[in-house]
Amino acid sequence: SDKLRWLDDFGVKGPSPTSAPASWDKSPVANGAHYFLYGKVDTRTPGVLQESGFGVTFPNYIVDVQKDASGKYTEAIQFQCLERGGVRIFEGINFLSRSPTLSDAEMQKMFDRASAAGMAPYGATREQMHMVAHPPPAKPVDNAWQHMWSATGIDKLLALVEANTHSTFEDTSALR
Repeated sequence: SDKLRWLDDFGVKGPSPTSAPASWDKSPVANGAHYFLYGKVDTRTPGVLQESGFGVTFPNYIVDVQKDASGKYTEAIQFQCLERGGVRIFEGINFLSRSPTLSDAEMQKMFDRASAAGMAPYGATREQMHMVAHPPPAKPVDNAWQHMWSATGIDKLLALVEANTHSTFEDTSALR
């Protein structure tokens, strides 16, 4: 990396067995899929990263960061807002933690920091946010459904779709 651009392998796995107990193991992404987000720092706009993924480029505002005693980042709160023609078409609020689990008290601290930053009207309250259910680490799903997805090439199709939804902003060939 040139310290101004990066590639983020955004792995998704789902749905969660808790959210969809009857069907989670039948999903073509039950064992995961990879989507790539590309980021770029513009030194003229501190705290705002330009990110691109899923075929669009958007500003990603770093609203809050927390560090441990050694100075290592432990948590962050991000806000994305995408407008086209003066109409807001997407808002995203991300609570990020290096810890795989957070207690209710730790989550509440993140909500409190988001509120103090003025994000509550944009959806940063416990009642407004969707909490992503994360299943515990498990062995890969190996069943007839997963064999079918593989035999029909759905995994290859998902990879092809991901590879073809990038913009020129995402060109990282100079980083190799």
